[in-house]
Amino acid sequence: MVHRLLPWASLAVGIVGALMMDRGPKRGAIVAVVSIVTWIVLLVVLWLGRLREHGEPAHPKARLVFGAHFSTLLLTQSSIHLQVYFALPFYFKAWAGTVGHTVFLVLVGVAAIASLWDPLTEYLLLRTRFGVALPAFASFVALAAVLPGLGIGNGVSLWVAAGAAGLALPVLAVADRLQGRSRPRDLLVAVGIALVVPIALALGAARIVPAAPMHLVSADIGTRQSGREVVDPTDHFAKKPSRMMCATAIFAPLGVKDRLYHVWRKDGRVVDRIELEIAGGREDGFRTWSIKRNFGDDPEGEWSCAVETESGQFLGERRVRIGS
Repeated sequence: MVHRLLPWASLAVGIVGALMMDRGPKRGAIVAVVSIVTWIVLLVVLWLGRLREHGEPAHPKARLVFGAHFSTLLLTQSSIHLQVYFALPFYFKAWAGTVGHTVFLVLVGVAAIASLWDPLTEYLLLRTRFGVALPAFASFVALAAVLPGLGIGNGVSLWVAAGAAGLALPVLAVADRLQGRSRPRDLLVAVGIALVVPIALALGAARIVPAAPMHLVSADIGTRQSGREVVDPTDHFAKKPSRMMCATAIFAPLGVKDRLYHVWRKDGRVVDRIELEIAGGREDGFRTWSIKRNFGDDPEGEWSCAVETESGQFLGERRVRIGS
């Protein structure tokens, strides 16, 4: 009876914990450490599972092995849960409405659901070859969101997170050895799981990852300014203006220092990239601005000013049209 109720109790505790979780900088540092330690704990889980399979059920040590295996498995699930749910609100706020961002959030949501239900997590981790993809994705999600708050740029954070996800390879190699498997196909599966995130980043997939923990608060385009604000925001110019000013407010938690860009485009083609530097801590967002004066020989069309990270993560944009 207790065994049947345990998954439901864990589910309830997990939901309450996700809602009440402290997401301050100190907690973020703990989550970053947990993201790495999870792999060590998972190795212990696999090793204990091997001992449990080959041990004598009636032997006194069998109960000790069973208890240790259950405890480490529960610890692994809890760490995955902590990582995903800590980062989820940051990604939700950083969501800029793109298809890529939506797909990423759906994947994070699936991982969040999987980490809440004990039987499902146990099945994925212990009985499927691709179960290690869950902690790999959780490590990437957590580190990409928390490392910027520790003073590491978003671009570097993405690659560190990808490296942490790549720890799936040695874990799978050890698991295969424990199970007595060494087939080439299994090795290819392990390499594929470990390298999918780094390869995706190298191919430009950073754009689908919301730039957590930052998000765009506001963006305006106009011709006149007061300080760092536009005083005549508009989305249409009947004729070419003498200049266009793009003013943006970007929220970033205290501790975040990064290099962003105003990327000006005309009809979807990049025509200018203007570097910005921000520092987190302002509740109403860090205000930045850039001015566009050169419109080329054919200024009519749709113009946009987007805020992006150095690695191409998209925070949002403002569009304006020149001409009819």
